[in-house]
Amino acid sequence: MTIIGFVLLILAAIFFFVARNQSSRLQALSAAETYNVHLLTEIHRKVTGSLGGDALAQQCKIEGTIECDAPLHGPRSGEACVAYSYSKTREYEQEETRKNAQGEEEKRMERRNETMETENRRTRFWLRDATGRIAVNPEHAELDLIETFNTFEPAAGRSFGQSRTLGYRSTERALLVGTKVFVLGCMTDDDEQPLIARHPNDRKHKFIISRKSDREMSQSAATLSRNFRYATVGLGVLGLILVVVGML
Repeated sequence: MTIIGFVLLILAAIFFFVARNQSSRLQALSAAETYNVHLLTEIHRKVTGSLGGDALAQQCKIEGTIECDAPLHGPRSGEACVAYSYSKTREYEQEETRKNAQGEEEKRMERRNETMETENRRTRFWLRDATGRIAVNPEHAELDLIETFNTFEPAAGRSFGQSRTLGYRSTERALLVGTKVFVLGCMTDDDEQPLIARHPNDRKHKFIISRKSDREMSQSAATLSRNFRYATVGLGVLGLILVVVGML
């Protein structure tokens, strides 16, 4: 009973940090103002014209469609995109020896996987709305990628000692050109041109590029924060009770 109590307390601690992260996301979404490209361009012109480019660090929210003059292409799908994440894993069975409920050793095959190859790339792009377009540098952003490739290639019964290869899985996720996205970031100056990127000085500021709208992001963060907060309290109380009872 005591062990179960400690496990629940650990889960409560994990849920607490998840709730706090979602609460921080909601605060960032609520604090930033919503702009269009024209307004951001005007702010850039006025600030850089009077104070210089180093003085510009404007937190902003904006929605638009992705355009790119020189897009990347998914290594397996070939889709035009501005970011992708590719991985290839080996799926295999490994013979393991375990003790059963009677304390006797028994062998069984367990399915596992190991990463053989990974590749992650991002490139700058344009975000266009009804008033114009503005450059975005997605480096260090939290990206909302969509699955563009997922295939499993069976192996021809290859074995390595106590291990047997089942096959190789290739997966690719990408942010495609032409996708409508919501961006929470910071407008800065880049060679006298406006650029949305991560905050240049304060890394605590959120930088998000999502296929969800501002409203959907806020509703999701509020719901998750509330639910994980309730779960934290419930698991914490129950875990503490079990620990105390188990120690009596």
